[in-house]
Amino acid sequence: MAAPGFFFVAPPCLAIASFTGFTACRAQRRRVFKALAAVPPTAGLTCALVPIGIIV
Repeated sequence: MAAPGFFFVAPPCLAIASFTGFTACRAQRRRVFKALAAVPPTAGLTCALVPIGIIV
């Protein structure tokens, strides 16, 4: 029972953290941070879609 609960709670939390990191990187002025901003949305979208994939 703990495993399904983990997959319905942890990935959405990681998605929120990823999108927060994305906005923090986008807000910086240096180009290095703007380049880093390309990674979190992909990871966040993947984490956000895991529970939907389990349901389907």
